[in-house]
Amino acid sequence: MSTSVATATEQTLPISRVEPPQAPTLRWRVLAIAAIVVAAFNARTAVTAVGAALPELRAALGLGTVAVAVLTALPCLCIAATTFLVPFLRRRMGTLTSVVVFLGALMAGQAVRIAHGQWQLLAGTVLACCAIGGLQVLLPAVCQQVGGPHAAALTTLSASVIGAGAATATATTPWLTEIGGWRTGLGFWILPVVAALLLWSPLSQSSAARTPAPAISRGRRSLLRSARAWYLTMFMGLQSLQALSLLSWQPVLLRTTGIGPGHAAALSAGTLVVSIVSSAIITASCYRNARYIGTWMVLTTGSGGIGLLGLLVAPNFEPVLWAGLLGVGMSALAPAMAAIPAHTTDSGETTRLSAMTQGYGYLLAALGPALMGALTDVATTTDWALTALLFFSLVQFLFASLAARRPHDLHAADLEWSTMR
Repeated sequence: MSTSVATATEQTLPISRVEPPQAPTLRWRVLAIAAIVVAAFNARTAVTAVGAALPELRAALGLGTVAVAVLTALPCLCIAATTFLVPFLRRRMGTLTSVVVFLGALMAGQAVRIAHGQWQLLAGTVLACCAIGGLQVLLPAVCQQVGGPHAAALTTLSASVIGAGAATATATTPWLTEIGGWRTGLGFWILPVVAALLLWSPLSQSSAARTPAPAISRGRRSLLRSARAWYLTMFMGLQSLQALSLLSWQPVLLRTTGIGPGHAAALSAGTLVVSIVSSAIITASCYRNARYIGTWMVLTTGSGGIGLLGLLVAPNFEPVLWAGLLGVGMSALAPAMAAIPAHTTDSGETTRLSAMTQGYGYLLAALGPALMGALTDVATTTDWALTALLFFSLVQFLFASLAARRPHDLHAADLEWSTMR
């Protein structure tokens, strides 16, 4: 190493910090993993339950078109707004205590919105979505603290559980609503939040969690100046845009190609099942070797792009194949989440990168469902909507390829990039 590169390294790389000296016991780690899984399960249910019960909500509360548009746009906007506050809250309260606070806010938000009235529904949804934003930012940091060398695999596991929770809420909320009304359909999802609080409360009070979060070094470089951080942010935003657009519009897109309503619903459900299975496979792969994360980012993006191309060019050729490929593409959330702890050196930096990727990413993702709706209304076919999604998939593939390049370290990658220019 030359003197200039050595000097640049000393000036740009963060000062390493010593983690808490006491090693957590096996019982604490098992409890922490269980708590992470239950918390991740709650990171989508409050959002997808509203969409599943929307017809009943409109009938019972008299929601107009504007109210429905606001209600469906709130999740991405609230999640994005909250993520930027999480690093500050974590430094003040600690990682695990912050998780407890956000779980409490999630429970309160879901309780408020089942009170009768449009404003209560709106206020409760805002609070719940803000809490979900905080949870999603903190999960990679907790996974790094608990998982150690297997932090990336534990993060992909949490991403898989997030998808499973979303699918479960989507599938069961209409049934619950039919049995006991919309309050039962939405209120049921308070129960898993209570279960998460029962796990996290003792966990946050344990001796292994009492070490305060380290302060950020003044000399540490801002992630906004990191090219690799922006690659990951764009990948997170574009894959979220694709996933949210398909969750909202896939049945409509399939039906306009001549597929019947029942078959379209079954294919959409199959897409979610494939995404869950694919996420589990990615979790097992990352457990064996975290270097596969970049490969999975590229493969999942390519699979989703081929599925979109198939729906655009030959929708009736093999719709089951296209739906399966889209499911693999939707599992891109798993490597996107795993890349956060894989590219950072400590839990503080993990929280900052998680806030950046999800904050700016969900602002971008919020455009997806609205754009799909506009293109579907304007055009007589879904070709324009599918073409737009395919374009975003190509851009996502570009950023996946850039983020997958070695070295898998923010500061080392940017140092190498700056010295090569």
